[in-house]
Amino acid sequence: MPIIGIDDTDSSKEMCTTYITIEILRQTSLDLIGLPKLVRLNPNIPLKTRGNAAISLKLGRGFGNKRFIGVIGEREIYTYEKGQEEKLDIDIPSIIEKYSPRDEKTNPAVVISNQNFNENLYYDAVRGFVDYRKIKEMIPENNYWTMNGEIGLVGASAAISWPEKITTFELISYLPREKWGGEHYVDDSSAKYIEENYPSTFDSYDLVNDYNAIRPTTKTPVLFGIRGTNYLDLLESLKNIKSEQFESFIIYNTNQGSDDHIVSRKVNEIQLYHSSKIVVDVLENPISMRGGIVKVKVGDNTGSIDAVSMEPTKNFRNIIRELRIGDRLEIYGGTTKPGIINIEKINIKSLSKEIVLEPPLCENCKIKMESSGRNGYYRCRRCGRKGEPIKREIPRKLKEGYYEVPVIARRHLARPLKLGVIV
Repeated sequence: MPIIGIDDTDSSKEMCTTYITIEILRQTSLDLIGLPKLVRLNPNIPLKTRGNAAISLKLGRGFGNKRFIGVIGEREIYTYEKGQEEKLDIDIPSIIEKYSPRDEKTNPAVVISNQNFNENLYYDAVRGFVDYRKIKEMIPENNYWTMNGEIGLVGASAAISWPEKITTFELISYLPREKWGGEHYVDDSSAKYIEENYPSTFDSYDLVNDYNAIRPTTKTPVLFGIRGTNYLDLLESLKNIKSEQFESFIIYNTNQGSDDHIVSRKVNEIQLYHSSKIVVDVLENPISMRGGIVKVKVGDNTGSIDAVSMEPTKNFRNIIRELRIGDRLEIYGGTTKPGIINIEKINIKSLSKEIVLEPPLCENCKIKMESSGRNGYYRCRRCGRKGEPIKREIPRKLKEGYYEVPVIARRHLARPLKLGVIV
């Protein structure tokens, strides 16, 4: 049964690749077999658009168990557990040509395959850089279509190769065509209610920074998107959304919140565009830099690297500021510049003791002694008596355990702590 993979039909300013799913389902007479897939790719690649998402779906003649997953206009959309092969009855390239923006950096692609590609392709695309020319070599010429370049072949093929080992769901609603662009109304209190009352959902609202995370901030067909681990809860939570009218919605199976992009590495193994998990010691105390950046030098027995927390991570930077030399950390993050890892979350494995030296009290004169210089001793300015400094341990504000950037700064692939840590 043909599997359709699609990528790069949006731009950095408009459209959304997932919307193509709606137009395909609107125009086909075939059934959706299984859930459509929304697959996020390497978040560090400079060629990416906003969300760096590709999609795939399987169409055929459905039979057996079915479940409700969306609406398009007045029509209810169901997905079937099983299906038999049917010839495609739609012209997907013409749909993409109609809706994809004419942008020099947009390279739409469609790939059609009768079976899933090797899962290694997915992991290569979510963790590193894949040359589209190698992808082109593995696909029969009549099984793909591109426009304005062939870079989109990577994402389209990666979506087909996703093995769905760690999955979540997203319910995405879409505006009617005439309302795309500009500001749209999605009630903040609705997103906050979902965050607080549906434990299976995640990244709906940033309660600390008062940020509505289900509403896009750019021109797009999407009105809102609700993420979670239970698709029935997503359908239920939809009843609590107060917003302007949407024309359609559908639920995707996704790799969001999977940490699939993260690979355990030593410091000297980190390369550009990698997302890594490293176990390191703090080598220098953190420093605050221009632009709201907090930087701390860390390292292991293979080398050192600067771990940074950028301004968008907001209050998370206060955690990084409290780190001290000798603390042992597990850092999750991505590398977009050599020698730097941008922190997504940390696990403080152990904390060093922070000791301060204080002048001793002179037993004769009952006054604090003064430093006598480089020898490290103190001397009473009245009687000349010598003494050693008093060592005092300062209580640490931090505790051992995990800390993550807030929702407002969270990447799609980053696994929120509320979903549990994948070891």
